[in-house]
Amino acid sequence: MRDLSFLRFPAAKIETILIFILLLVSIILFFILAGLIREYLRTKRLRESFFKEALERGLTEREAEILWTYSQKLGRDPFLTLEFKAPFEKVVDLYLKTDPNPDEKLIQDMRSKLGFDYVPYFVPLVSTKDIELFQPAKLYLPDNTRIDIALFDKDERYMYWAVIEGRPHLEPGQKVTVSFIRKGDGIYKFENTVERVFTENGKLVIQMPHTFEMTRYQRREYARVEVELPAQVGLYDKEKEQVRWIPAEIVDISAGGAKVCISLEDLQEELLPTTELILKFSLNGRNYTLKSSVVNVYPRRHTTCYGVKFEKIKPDEQKSIHDFVKKEQQKLAQLALKNRG
Repeated sequence: MRDLSFLRFPAAKIETILIFILLLVSIILFFILAGLIREYLRTKRLRESFFKEALERGLTEREAEILWTYSQKLGRDPFLTLEFKAPFEKVVDLYLKTDPNPDEKLIQDMRSKLGFDYVPYFVPLVSTKDIELFQPAKLYLPDNTRIDIALFDKDERYMYWAVIEGRPHLEPGQKVTVSFIRKGDGIYKFENTVERVFTENGKLVIQMPHTFEMTRYQRREYARVEVELPAQVGLYDKEKEQVRWIPAEIVDISAGGAKVCISLEDLQEELLPTTELILKFSLNGRNYTLKSSVVNVYPRRHTTCYGVKFEKIKPDEQKSIHDFVKKEQQKLAQLALKNRG
């Protein structure tokens, strides 16, 4: 039999194997180290860019440090805390709950500098911290007992609701539900636990922790904006078989309807719900003649206002009004922030 030993691979020495392993490990470590250095430099650049933008917005080094640090802990983009209220509130909430000595005054200053201390009526609330003082509400006990309350005070941790009348029996640890209507926005509802009950200025006060867990029920299908638009309301006169035109003013408008006010001198009898009418007005250089119907009546001293719903409005007309409302709301938000700055 022929000798085939020449086909065998030469046996590797232990030194060669060790050198190969060390070389392989070195290559792996090099790429890991290069990745870590690259990530470090990227984070450093982001941090420098974030601090620069934060300082330009009026924040101090310490305030910027808080937003940066706690954004990292939450795994959030820190830049979003400078632009939007919701991520800002989530980040500072973590700071307040985990820092051994949180500075509430500092958070209030940050909120003011970034313009997050004011929520326009057409912007939904982020947490119970956004509820306006003296907001009336209903508090429901587990047995469905209803109690009228109003927001008496609030800080960064708690809200304090005053009972309007009576002294219902409430205890710490009791589960309750709070519901309130925010004008121009919707109905809000949240569940909470009573932290403390005490008396101040003769009123029973209920202390509860803040929460982000609020349910919002939008009262209107479309966003609206307040305006001052001259208009004409057309009512069909059955006796004369013609349309009678009455001067009016539109005081708010949405893509789905409007609130129209008519002087009592021009219209002696109030229109009833379901009354059909024609609404003529101009908006942004475009003329509208919309078939509408009355859905609400708001009597006043010298005028009566009517909530009307647009019937069979064309899609392009509805979009045009929607775009107008959206732009006006953006202007109002920017103006509000500018005035508060």
